[in-house]
Amino acid sequence: MKKSDLYDILKKEGIHYINAKLSSSCGAIISYKGITAIIVDKSKIDSEAMENTVIIQELGHYFADSYYRCDSSLAFVEKTEHKADVCAWLKFFPYKEIKSLRNRGLNSATSIASYFNVDVSYISRCLNFYYSHSNGFEDDDLFCDDNHETNSKSTSTRNEKG
Repeated sequence: MKKSDLYDILKKEGIHYINAKLSSSCGAIISYKGITAIIVDKSKIDSEAMENTVIIQELGHYFADSYYRCDSSLAFVEKTEHKADVCAWLKFFPYKEIKSLRNRGLNSATSIASYFNVDVSYISRCLNFYYSHSNGFEDDDLFCDDNHETNSKSTSTRNEKG
């Protein structure tokens, strides 16, 4: 995936992109009173794949409408991060496409990460998720697009849960 494709998504969704120092992560998303911004600490980014990964993961929060506050419990943060990851994986690395890549011989996390231009560790978590939920990639119609709402924000209401 090209970085410009992700920037196009940000523009289409009206999400601001901000480069700023972050103390404990490479990226964050904020949503307040109808304004959403993804913050990327470019001083911690060493490749386009890493920046793509940060943007995709933060877009997962946006498309899943899954946010937390700084004072949220660790359990809530972990649940929210997982929900955002799954949403991002379904949207940006669809199960059927992953399965097709594997059938064409791209079987390693490294080769699939390279194909999508994202970090190997992030795609590895995606592959593990799909593997464990699809009977080892044996199921054909698991995670069909019609079963998951990952493309529409218009029907969701924004909220700040904590």
